[in-house]
Amino acid sequence: MFVKKNTLWKHMMLCGAVGFSWMAPLAYAQAIPAAAKMRPKVIVLTAFPPEWQAWTAQKSFQHQALHVPGLIKPMICDSKGVCVTETGEGEINAAVTVTSLVKDAALDVKKTIFIRSGIAGGVDKEDSALGSVYINSWVISWAFGHHYLSDQKQLAWSPPGCADYATPGHCGNYTQNIMENLAYKINPALLNMAVNASAHVALKNSAEAKKLDKTFAISVAPKVMVGATITGNDFWIGKANQAIAEQIVRRYTHGEAKYTNTAMEDLGDVAVLSRFGLADHYLSIRGISDVDVPPPGKTEEEIWKTGDLYASALAERNAVIVTRAVIAHLLKGAA
Repeated sequence: MFVKKNTLWKHMMLCGAVGFSWMAPLAYAQAIPAAAKMRPKVIVLTAFPPEWQAWTAQKSFQHQALHVPGLIKPMICDSKGVCVTETGEGEINAAVTVTSLVKDAALDVKKTIFIRSGIAGGVDKEDSALGSVYINSWVISWAFGHHYLSDQKQLAWSPPGCADYATPGHCGNYTQNIMENLAYKINPALLNMAVNASAHVALKNSAEAKKLDKTFAISVAPKVMVGATITGNDFWIGKANQAIAEQIVRRYTHGEAKYTNTAMEDLGDVAVLSRFGLADHYLSIRGISDVDVPPPGKTEEEIWKTGDLYASALAERNAVIVTRAVIAHLLKGAA
């Protein structure tokens, strides 16, 4: 399901505050010489306070703070050219932030790698333990298409019209849909690099996560895997919606990928980067914090009333572990 982050972060505000969160933006000159522009090697995109705080707690990111118009907080950077920003939740906030970064006069991001790093909803699959991390091979849209109640009053979905916005001659290729942003395939070379870089990382686990794993009868050992993430702004839970998510991913990737996690920002990130010719510079790394169906014996309505079951702290910690391993590999290659 799409992770209920607003509920999560309100209970986690005591985790720590970032001292420079409320710095006033600086004025920029109309033109900045190319030599004076900052060229980040990596920009990590986080969505909401706990994801942001997982990075800002590291003293290395107190090296520099950049006030970029359009961002909700300053972008913070270490001395190696790795920066972190908080985009806000959802596709729109993500798109506004990434556009602001790409178009800012003080930045040159032509060679920057953008990494979305955060938590996600997962699936009740045997090997998908809570705290597992997916390096996503596809980013897929949940919103477009037709979501409706069938004549039997069941949740149903059908794809958008093939010829609506497809590039001429590419009607069945959903990555070539030029306006609806239905599907993006992650750069295979970048994906393979990330998978190799994280092959030997040691993920954390927790008693809380193991208990939830047993409740859902799934593995209790988190691991790093490759999957497809589906992006949308609504919160959902249940087998019917899970089946629709599986159908959407299967349709848009022509069976190449399987649905493994849900989030709220990735499509906004990569759609903007694609518009500026930078889609090949993007990675999506997501830690699994919850499961998209109710636990056995519970109904969807009961979950909405009582709240979902989360291992969010573990999921974020493991997403950071994997992201840091990937960044280390990138920096080593750039040296």
